[in-house]
Amino acid sequence: MKLSVELPVQFRDIDRMGHVNHAVYLQYMETARVELARRLGMIRDVSSSSFIVAVAHCEYKKPIRDERRVTVSCWVSRIGDRSWDLDYAVSSGRVEFAIGRTTQVGYDYHTRSTVRISEKLRKALGKYSGKPLRFRGLLNLSRADPGVS
Repeated sequence: MKLSVELPVQFRDIDRMGHVNHAVYLQYMETARVELARRLGMIRDVSSSSFIVAVAHCEYKKPIRDERRVTVSCWVSRIGDRSWDLDYAVSSGRVEFAIGRTTQVGYDYHTRSTVRISEKLRKALGKYSGKPLRFRGLLNLSRADPGVS
């Protein structure tokens, strides 16, 4: 199952080139990631996160120019022992503007160390699992990323 959130394209998102700035796509993905984490009970308030983002990747397909709203879809594409990947698609109707992936790592902020994913979280993440995206060129790397299995 995918989580989808609809977001407005704000005037501040547009740069001098007349399209949504490249960094804003990662903010759109962050909004979807935080919504998913809230639904899974991983974030209760601003200071209660139980994970960190270790890797963020965005592959741009088409500039967002005249859209008033975009939809960001998010799903779990991999679950490891201490980390999981979320894949994203930023679109409007049938037009796909970007795809992305983040790798989240279970983290204990008190001990400042990574932690194993609990069975409860593994089950919850599994409800949002979907097929991993294929990226151009160099990113089929997160599957072999050392230290975030």
